[in-house]
Amino acid sequence: MGYSLHRIIVSIALMFAIAVPSSMGHKQKSELEKALRDLSSETTKPEESWKILNSEFSRFNGSDRRGVLAVVIDLAIAKGNELHGRLNRLFEEASFDDKLKYEYISCSKNYNDAIRNLNLAKRSLDPNHYWNLRIQVDDTVQELQSCIHEYDKDLVDPQHFRNRNKEFEVYIDIVKVAADRLLREEDGH
Repeated sequence: MGYSLHRIIVSIALMFAIAVPSSMGHKQKSELEKALRDLSSETTKPEESWKILNSEFSRFNGSDRRGVLAVVIDLAIAKGNELHGRLNRLFEEASFDDKLKYEYISCSKNYNDAIRNLNLAKRSLDPNHYWNLRIQVDDTVQELQSCIHEYDKDLVDPQHFRNRNKEFEVYIDIVKVAADRLLREEDGH
């Protein structure tokens, strides 16, 4: 009798040890998912934003608003670097069309500056440097907008880079919204 009672107690203890942490993890995941969905909903393209955030969900584990912003800045930097590299390759390949080469190199400069601004924004995540955060994010938005507006609408773009600009714009929008939310929280609004 003593042996089976001991065995039952150990079995119950093991069940609690396994069940409680896993249910707590689910609660944390659902809170994080809700926070990321809320963030996505404030962007101009909520569905695309959610797809980006959800695909990198594990990177946000245990993040507060500052941590979320750091991750979305990293995602935007990675996408910016990818597209910047592509622009540079397109420039090299477009030897036959001077106007197209100009568009590619001009946008490449904008992407270079946008990535620099994102890196500066990331360095501004220290509460003592929040004043610089909004400046860097706004400068990033301006760099991307310069590329978008400068891109000649009549230009035949065989690589459809306009679509890549729109893709990067979603990443930048997520950064902007996440930064605004963090700054509002810090200001107490």
